[in-house]
Amino acid sequence: MGLIVGRVAGAAVVMVLALPTIAACSSADPGQPTTEPCLTTTSTPTMKIALNSIHANIWNADGKNGEAASVASQLSWRGIKIISTGNDPKGGQPPKYAQIRYGPNGRQIALTLAQQVKGATLEQDDRTDPSVDLVIGSKFALVPVPPPAPSKITVNVYNAFVIPGTAATLASELHKRGFKIDHVGNDPNRGYYPDNVVALRYGLRGEPAARRAALQFKGSVKMIQDGRKNTTVDVVIGSKWVDGTVVPAARATPAPVPKPTSSSCAGTASAAGSSQ
Repeated sequence: MGLIVGRVAGAAVVMVLALPTIAACSSADPGQPTTEPCLTTTSTPTMKIALNSIHANIWNADGKNGEAASVASQLSWRGIKIISTGNDPKGGQPPKYAQIRYGPNGRQIALTLAQQVKGATLEQDDRTDPSVDLVIGSKFALVPVPPPAPSKITVNVYNAFVIPGTAATLASELHKRGFKIDHVGNDPNRGYYPDNVVALRYGLRGEPAARRAALQFKGSVKMIQDGRKNTTVDVVIGSKWVDGTVVPAARATPAPVPKPTSSSCAGTASAAGSSQ
């Protein structure tokens, strides 16, 4: 009898070790339990999926008008093909950050998309095509795109400072670091930045390039997003400019971006199918 009990206990231990760790999905209300278990996992796919091979619907569940279209534009710049945008047709409880829905054969695609999104949960459904749905939650955020190399950035260097020739000197230094220089001269917008060493003006698509430009300076850098559609950056010299504002080139490097994590939730499909 003792031998049988021992074997049963041993088998139970093996079964527990073989099961994945179950964790509750994050909820917007910490006191509210979730209705289904989630499998905690990293968002790193085991297959290399090109972003330009991903076809996604972008659904809005956070109640902000135009949010789906805005996110769709940003993802399309990263190469993702957008199928449709709009409010979440499924309805129900919105995700806290984001949710990615995928079919039985689309897990690697979903995991690849999850690398672009902070705090996404994954849910498998019964779709038969390789498309995915990205549902926007109230705290939705994209993982920042790593800033491009200086050789891929075009800057305009403008002077809003009192000392003539400062823009030309700075443009020469940025050119040595690999930046492409377009216009150099006095600020055509006649900006005035009394509390900043420089002001950086850029469009939404040029935000990664602006972050690279900002690394070149110490002191107060003012980031100004405007309506331009290209990726150029205006570097405007402000009133706080002093010798030594430009940091050594070796220090003008970005910190590594941590990889996001996600949670995988079983939807209408079987748990076995969701582990593909």
